[in-house]
Amino acid sequence: MPNTTIRAFEPSDEPEFLETQRVAFRGLEYLPRVKVGLLALDHEGSFVAERDGSVIGCVGLFKLERPGWFEVRNLAVKDLHPEKLAVDLLAKTSDYLDSKRPEFVKASTPAVQPYVDLYKRTGFVPARRSVRIRWDLSTCKISESKVETRNLLKEHANDAAEVWVEGLRPHWDYWIEEQGGPDELKAWVKQSVGKDTGWIGAFFENKLVGVAILRADSYGKGEARFNGAYALPDYRQQGIGTALMNASIREARQFLQDRMRVYTLAYLDHLAPGAILYLKSGGLIEAEYLQLEKKGNKS
Repeated sequence: MPNTTIRAFEPSDEPEFLETQRVAFRGLEYLPRVKVGLLALDHEGSFVAERDGSVIGCVGLFKLERPGWFEVRNLAVKDLHPEKLAVDLLAKTSDYLDSKRPEFVKASTPAVQPYVDLYKRTGFVPARRSVRIRWDLSTCKISESKVETRNLLKEHANDAAEVWVEGLRPHWDYWIEEQGGPDELKAWVKQSVGKDTGWIGAFFENKLVGVAILRADSYGKGEARFNGAYALPDYRQQGIGTALMNASIREARQFLQDRMRVYTLAYLDHLAPGAILYLKSGGLIEAEYLQLEKKGNKS
């Protein structure tokens, strides 16, 4: 039997890391998104398994914005029976995390076996799902809306920061905490609006009440990243989300995008409102993920 060795991830491993994702999940994983995520990889806490000079397994560790919080993802093994090696990879990352005395650790995986059960066996508890939704922009239909939408300018930055954070609540409260809290997110919005393209606002009586974020070519030429549409709680169920989706699809077409994708929340037993809005606007679910959590051992 050939020997299998596990070592820390190196930048030169990226092509084989991505290929392992492709083979292990048989095309279910969206590699452009995985590749973008590798920019934030903690190399010391991420590992690859090698056999006969080739990478056959991998796992990634990421530091979240909140100190002492981490995320494990991209666990994948190309073996026909991946369980043993996958457990060994998780053990390596767990040993590294123990040295950091984390306060909180989450994990994310495509919702397929054996990976879901492997995380459960190592102490993770399912917390929520997420879904990847794709729009084929040439076939999307835009409905009529009386809600005014327009691209946001620098003068809208402060209002946009407030609207986005409040629009995330309550469904995305967990993510706000992962990102370091509302003030961190507001600071990012204030810096981005007016500088980065793709900020779209919905207005009611000249008041900003909803925002959407589109990033053209983020996943490659013609492949847009959609960061979602959000409305203030008091203005939901009034067509704000539909208007933002219409505007986002128009914006994507103006930037000659072929498709756009979003990763969005789903609870364990039902879809969140955002996912329902996206499906109604012509999006299709491509893949489902499970997010799991466990407390750290920080003392």
